Amino acid sequence: MPIIDIVILVLLGLAALFGFIKGFGKSSLKLFAFLFAIAASYFVGIPIARGLMSTPIGGEWLSGLYIDSIPMEGVFSESLVNLSAEAQYDLLSQGFAEMHFPVFFRGFFISGAFDVSADVRTAMASSFSYYTLILVLFVLFLILFTIILNLLFRIIAEPILGEDGKGIVGRILGMVKRVFFASVHILVLMAIVVFVDQLLIRAENFVLHDWLFNDLGLGTGSFSLGRLFYDTANALLGWISQIGG
Repeated sequence: MPIIDIVILVLLGLAALFGFIKGFGKSSLKLFAFLFAIAASYFVGIPIARGLMSTPIGGEWLSGLYIDSIPMEGVFSESLVNLSAEAQYDLLSQGFAEMHFPVFFRGFFISGAFDVSADVRTAMASSFSYYTLILVLFVLFLILFTIILNLLFRIIAEPILGEDGKGIVGRILGMVKRVFFASVHILVLMAIVVFVDQLLIRAENFVLHDWLFNDLGLGTGSFSLGRLFYDTANALLGWISQIGG
C-alpha cells in the first residue's frame, strides 16, 4: 500500500475515533446550523437577486447608482450589441482592467453582467447591481436562517442526538464531522505538496515528483486514496490558476 495512503487512512481513522468519542455537541450543532444557513442563504438569495434584476429595483435604480461612477469614454462607451460572447467578454475584461480590478475577480464580475443590450458601461453597472443584491440578500437570509435553525435545533437536538450529543446518532454525526474536516485539511496539505512539486519541477528538481509518481502510481490507471486527494488538489490548483489569469 502507498505510504501516502497509509498516512491518510491513519489520520481519517483517528478523526473518526475522536469524533465518535466526542459526539455531536452543542458547539458542533451551532456550527452545523451556521454552515447550513450559509448554504441556504446562498441558494435562496441568488434566484431572488436574478428576479430583482428584471425589476426597476435592480435593473434601473441600483444600476443607476453605479453607472455614474463608471467612466463614459474609451472602452466603456463601446457597444456590446450584436457581438459574440467572446467579443463581449474581451471588452468587459478591458473595462474592468481599466478600473484596476484584480485579474482574479474579473471573470467573476463579467459573468454577473446582466444587461449587455447597450454599452460596456451599462453592462458593468448591471454586474455591480447584481452582486450588491446577492450580498444584501445573503446577509438578510443568513441572519434569518441562523435564528430559525438555532431555535429548531434546540428543540430537536436532545431527542435525536442524545444527551450532550453522545447518543448513537450524535456519535455517528460526530464521526462524519471530524472525518469531513480532516479530509479538508488533508486536501489543503496535498495542495501545498503539489504546489511545491510544481515549483521544484520548474527548478529542474524532480526528487519529490519522482517519489509521488512511484508512491501514488501516477503513471498507471490504478486507484488509491492518496491519488484521489492528489488529483483533486491538482485540479483545484489548476482552477485557481485559471481564474487568476
